[in-house]
Amino acid sequence: MTVEQTTVDPAKVQATMGKVVEELGVALGTLTATLGWRAGLWQAMAGAGPLTPAELAGRVGTAEAYAREWLKAQAAGGWVAYDPAGGRFTLPDEVAAALVHGPGGAILDACVTMLLAMGQDFPAYVEAFRGGQGVGWDQKSPAYLDGADALGRVALGPEQVGAFLDGLDGAGPRLDSGGRVADIGCGYGSPTIALATARPHARVDGFDAHDGSIARARRAAAAAGVAERVRFEVATAKDFPVPGGGYDLVTLFDVLHDLGDPVGALDHARAALTEGGAVMLVEPLGADRVEDNLNPLGRMWYGASVIACTPNALAQEGHALGTLAGEAALREVAAAAGFGRVRRVPVDAPLNLVLELRP
Repeated sequence: MTVEQTTVDPAKVQATMGKVVEELGVALGTLTATLGWRAGLWQAMAGAGPLTPAELAGRVGTAEAYAREWLKAQAAGGWVAYDPAGGRFTLPDEVAAALVHGPGGAILDACVTMLLAMGQDFPAYVEAFRGGQGVGWDQKSPAYLDGADALGRVALGPEQVGAFLDGLDGAGPRLDSGGRVADIGCGYGSPTIALATARPHARVDGFDAHDGSIARARRAAAAAGVAERVRFEVATAKDFPVPGGGYDLVTLFDVLHDLGDPVGALDHARAALTEGGAVMLVEPLGADRVEDNLNPLGRMWYGASVIACTPNALAQEGHALGTLAGEAALREVAAAAGFGRVRRVPVDAPLNLVLELRP
């Protein structure tokens, strides 16, 4: 029986078409919001009160027509308030606090950089999806890697990473007395450098399987002035070298779900620990049950899983944990890797779950 032969509620069909329009509006809205960030429109509106399009255009040096249509788009998206009597637009203080004074604008900018790169690589994803094969990190466009690094610098800066470390049981004193850290899947080295910045007496080694990322990480460490304490080397999560005595801490920042053998990766991390050492596992925050993740945050993480993370895992050994695995699944993986103690670290991290693993 075809769809045409079934009885379909016309109102529900119309509602579905409405959702199609909504999806297109959100996609275009993300682009226009980021365009405003890069062109300085959000920054110009912050604290300025009601503005006409001409006034905003004058503040940023653009055409009035651009400012006019951009403001309409942001008003339709609920970002700015519109006064029809005066034809003026106002950026609410709370939106300015999130986008301009907070991390929101930079997060949008980084994620749109990644999205645009995904669009460039989209044919490869379609082919992989149809055939079931993976798309590895080394197959991604350089712009995607740039966006991922930019997002990491916003979401996992020294202050946030330092808070994670403070929540670990006894790790701080070890690192403050010259302890060693291995950061697995370090990418361009932003979280690794953040570790070294947060704990200036620690020695930190960053490992990544992508040689291009390691080259960038080395330059970043030199630019940050931490190259004497931070070393980068090409290695996978299952074969990174271990110094004599082991590591006091092994970290994985939003990495485990990208790996094709998460149990094997954690098993090697456990074997790399010195006596009393720990693994800090940072993963996207989500509930254990699918039905509890059917919300905007879950939608974002599930979307990232489909387009970015699961393809990378399938390009390796092929066990795709999924970006939003949930704490219960992560605990199961840790137990399978030989960790007898798993503790959720009590930190203020709206996007991340932090687990402390010990043998």
